[in-house]
Amino acid sequence: MPRTIPIQLQEALESSHRTLCYLMKITPTDPDYPAYGVTSLDTDVVYDDGDGEMTYLAAVGFVPSTLITTSDNSVNEQEAKGLLPEFDVPIREGDIIAGVYDFARIKVYLVDYTNLVAGHVILAKGTLGQFTVTDQGLSFTHELRGLSQNLKQSITEKWSLSCRATFGSQPIGTGGGVIEESYPCNYDAESLWEPGAVETVGIENTQTFTTSGLSPQFGGNPGKVRWLTGRNAGRENEVDQFDEAGGVQTIGLTFPTMFPIQPGDTFEFRDDCPKTKAACKARDNWPFFRGEPDIPVGDAGQIATPGASAGLGTGGRLTIGVTDPQ
Repeated sequence: MPRTIPIQLQEALESSHRTLCYLMKITPTDPDYPAYGVTSLDTDVVYDDGDGEMTYLAAVGFVPSTLITTSDNSVNEQEAKGLLPEFDVPIREGDIIAGVYDFARIKVYLVDYTNLVAGHVILAKGTLGQFTVTDQGLSFTHELRGLSQNLKQSITEKWSLSCRATFGSQPIGTGGGVIEESYPCNYDAESLWEPGAVETVGIENTQTFTTSGLSPQFGGNPGKVRWLTGRNAGRENEVDQFDEAGGVQTIGLTFPTMFPIQPGDTFEFRDDCPKTKAACKARDNWPFFRGEPDIPVGDAGQIATPGASAGLGTGGRLTIGVTDPQ
């Protein structure tokens, strides 16, 4: 596909003096984390790409592999390497490890740093792959995925016994920071959040803790924790254990937190959904169930449907503590 190159930038490309550099703009998928820019130059570059002025930092920098694009719809596999800044600005190692920047949107520009008003040419755009911290925490690498990567993904829904919608998702265009999907759950999961605070931490201080005063409407397992304060603030974790004895509630997380949980850390907790037919009916949300629960289990097993080998109440997340009213 041909590129449109501004006249002044074309003159710089044809010149015998090279005053060109790369700029890369990275926009995380999480709106709580701002976009930032890096440059291959040895000094910061302040540039407006049309969406507002931004400082592209040399302190982080990046060294791209050969930028290769193809016209046969194959996935463009490239990567870039950057330095972790000493004072965690604008990115932190902990956020990288926690996946904040995974699958962020990117644009790579070529500019003339001595004449920025000449404009730019877009060399690549798409998303990043997974970030990996390397060199004992001194640098990081990430994949550069082109737009053609999406052509390798399935864009249709597949049959399944369980619901495919994200619990609490709403129709596209709803706004308000909720998850939006083409085939949403439509349940108001935001109303289920309730505040809590860590009282004691278990032996596994990244996975188990106790609290009190929570009253989850659907039993708390599965559930979700959203951290408000502490080193894990701003992140969410899935809950697969919620036990109560003598007024003390023990919460176990499916995966460890990035940083150790500390007594006094505050959070919000809510029920999640096991995505079964009975659970959807118990929540009075059955018209929006996004699955095919009446597929015969034997047939479902032949098409490798997740959960097809286990009936309701026979184990794992399919145990929900209510009777399927059919």
